[in-house]
Amino acid sequence: MTTLLRLYPAAYRREFGDEIAYAYREATRGAGAPARVREGADVAGHALRMRLGLGSTGRPGRLLAALAPFALVVIGASAAGWMGLLRYAMFAGGPVGAGFPALLAGYLVMLFGVSLALAGRWSVGSWAVLAGAALEIAASVVRMGVGGIGMQALFSTPMLILGPVLALALVAVACPPDLRPAPRIRTRAGAAAVLAWTLVLAGAVLTVPLVYPFTQLRFVVPVAAGLLLAGRPAFARLRTAPAVLLAGLPFVYFGAMPGSLLPLALAVLLVLLLVTAAVVSVRRRRGARDPLVGG
Repeated sequence: MTTLLRLYPAAYRREFGDEIAYAYREATRGAGAPARVREGADVAGHALRMRLGLGSTGRPGRLLAALAPFALVVIGASAAGWMGLLRYAMFAGGPVGAGFPALLAGYLVMLFGVSLALAGRWSVGSWAVLAGAALEIAASVVRMGVGGIGMQALFSTPMLILGPVLALALVAVACPPDLRPAPRIRTRAGAAAVLAWTLVLAGAVLTVPLVYPFTQLRFVVPVAAGLLLAGRPAFARLRTAPAVLLAGLPFVYFGAMPGSLLPLALAVLLVLLLVTAAVVSVRRRRGARDPLVGG
C-alpha cells in the first residue's frame, strides 16, 4: 500500500493518505487476489488522475467527463465503418494477410466495449475499448510487416486513425469515476438487450452489402444509436463552446475517413457544429450577465 500511496502528490498524500490506506484495507479485508488487484488498480488510477490534475474537482477532469461519452460514440462508429471495409476485403477474393482476423477482432471488441460503457458498465466497457485499440495497433503493425500487396492501401490507412482512437479511448478510461455518466440502463436484461442489438449491428455490417451512397449508414447508424444511449445528460455537460468543439470535431475527422460520410454531409456536420458552438457561447455570455437567463 505504501507504494500505491507514493503515486499521489505529496500534499494530497499528507492530507488523505491515512484515509485512503484505511479504505483500501477495509475493501480488501479477507478478499482474494483478484479483488486486491482490482482495488489496487482503482487506487493507482485515482492517484495518477490526481497527479495529472484530472480529478473531479478540477477543470481538466470535468472536461474529460463531458467529452468521454462522445469519444466512445465516435470510436464505435469508426469501428463499424472500418468493419464495413473489412467486409469488402473478405468478399473481394484477394489475399488478406496474417493480421486480418486480429483487425476484425479488435474492431468487434471496441464496438462491444462502447455498447457496454454507454449502457452503464463504464469501467469494463472503456477498458475493453482501450484493449481493442491496442489490438488494432498490434494487428496493423503485423499486417504492414507481412501482409499481402493488394491490401496495403486498405490496411495502412487505419494507422492514421488508431492514434486518435487510442487518445479517445484514454479519455474514456481517464474519466473520473464520480463524474462518469449515470447508468441509463440499470438491469442486466437491459444491458443484454444492448449487447444483442450490437451483435445484430455487427452482423449487418459484415454481411449486408451496401452501395454508394448508402455506405454512410455504417457510420450514421452507430452514431445515432450511441448518442441515443448517451442521452440528454451527455449533451447537458457541453456548457462551453470549446467543449462543444472538442466533442464534435472527432465526428468530422472520422467521418472523413474512407467509407464514412460524403463531402456534402461532412460540410453540413461542420457547419452545424460551428453554429452549435456559437449558440452555446452566446447563451453562456448572456447567462453570465444575467443569472436569470440561460442557467
